[in-house]
Amino acid sequence: MLSIIIHRGTHQIGGNCVEIKDKNTQLLFDYGLPLDDDTSPDDAILDIKGLYKNEPPQIDAVFISHYHPDHYGLLKFINPEIPIYTGKITKKIIQNVSKIKGSEDYSGLNILSIDKGVQIGDFTIIPHKVDHSAAGSLAFEIIHNGKKILYTGDLRFHGRTSYLSNNLSQIKDVDYLIMEGSTLGRPDQKLKTEEDVFDEMTNAFTTDKLCFVNFSSQNLDRFISVYKACLKTKKSLVIDPYTCFVLENFKDISKNIPQWDWNSIRVYFGGGKHTKNLADSGKLFTYKNKKISAEEILSNPGKYVVKTAKAICVKILSLYDVTKIEYIYSMWSGYLDNPSYYLDILKHQIKHIHTSGHAYVKDLQDFVQRIKPKVIIPIHTEMPQKYSQLYDAEIKILKDGEILNL
Repeated sequence: MLSIIIHRGTHQIGGNCVEIKDKNTQLLFDYGLPLDDDTSPDDAILDIKGLYKNEPPQIDAVFISHYHPDHYGLLKFINPEIPIYTGKITKKIIQNVSKIKGSEDYSGLNILSIDKGVQIGDFTIIPHKVDHSAAGSLAFEIIHNGKKILYTGDLRFHGRTSYLSNNLSQIKDVDYLIMEGSTLGRPDQKLKTEEDVFDEMTNAFTTDKLCFVNFSSQNLDRFISVYKACLKTKKSLVIDPYTCFVLENFKDISKNIPQWDWNSIRVYFGGGKHTKNLADSGKLFTYKNKKISAEEILSNPGKYVVKTAKAICVKILSLYDVTKIEYIYSMWSGYLDNPSYYLDILKHQIKHIHTSGHAYVKDLQDFVQRIKPKVIIPIHTEMPQKYSQLYDAEIKILKDGEILNL
């Protein structure tokens, strides 16, 4: 009998873990750390037999949709004999970047790149690239004896690779759609694209002020928006060594992915754990030819856009009039509640320029209309009850750990 168990994620955003199994084969899709800051990795471990170290493996394979910790953050606990399938970029970020961040070392795990379908028991698992704020994100099509399940992972339809998510809409005859709904509880559903972010960044950079921009180094779409806006306004983008290293891990996507040694990019060498780890690895001084000091930045502040990192912000804020800084916050607004040295100082002048890494409700409705699944199973949402109001399909709301026999 074919079964689905959502171990976590039926009524929360983040921490996804989905098991799909028959009598002979058990597969896991994502094993993420909950977004709740009060939950430690040790407390987040799920009761899944045969998954962990020091016990005989019973899980035949784990599939990871992308490199956000709420989808892979508990991999360190699993048995290294179990194969882990994910995209090429996700594999690099998990193995390389996590080590530089000093969070976890995943080098001992059996992580394999997947770019086409694999057969495990009676299951065929086909990866599909989708648009998300993590480059190289995957959805998974799971076929088993005539039944078809589609697990979206996290996706959107308004980034630079929106065509990938639209390609996913071509899948037909889906029996069960396990679909994320992160934005269902967000009142602001203005359809803003990544190109809109670029336009707003360009307008914001049209100033004589020194610009600070706060965004994730791993959000490649956002880096491109910021970099293109710098080029258009004839400014130089100042980044930290960690961001340089992250960009190198994106090289395989395309030769057009900006790198630290491109024109109009400079590198500020500050302190901090990431910089120390890069130094210990021997990688840090690769970037020395692009080095810039705080004094050089402040000698012509209108020429620079600074990607925020603690070392450079602390230095500049100790030397410069904060009222002469244009502070642009380009992340989810919920993070503004977290304390930060430079954020607290500049919070009275925040300009929020952002678009979500998750699909808007209207785009999800269009997606469902195109693929016409028989049943939708909510995941990665705090409002599963809203699905029945929004989507033309049977909605099956599960509880964490509930077994759904198909």
